[in-house]
Amino acid sequence: MAALWDEVKDRLNAPAPSAFGRPAGNDCASRAALAVQPEVLLMDEPASALDPLATSKIEDLILELKKDYTIVIVTHNMQQAARMSDFTAFLLSGRPGGIRRDQKIFTSPAKKQTEDYVTGRFG
Repeated sequence: MAALWDEVKDRLNAPAPSAFGRPAGNDCASRAALAVQPEVLLMDEPASALDPLATSKIEDLILELKKDYTIVIVTHNMQQAARMSDFTAFLLSGRPGGIRRDQKIFTSPAKKQTEDYVTGRFG
């Protein structure tokens, strides 16, 4: 479920740091998070610094996992947030700049600061 098989299947006998294309700690954390079967998964920049193919795999995994888990994603990637979210909250200095159940936070935000951020004029 942690989308690791394609990445490691040819390097199963290698030490963990060299077997994984991404930092081994992330993979261990991914497996551990799923092993304890939590109700909520918090993902902080889950596709940060990944290539488009790896990002797509992570997003596919998120879409599969959200059938069984509540997933909270923290991201600066507005396109990813729009693709992945059922609810979206924009926070600026810890204060809500908008919370939506639909995609309008990306297309017609109620607050100027939110519009400035999602359109790339700020942040």
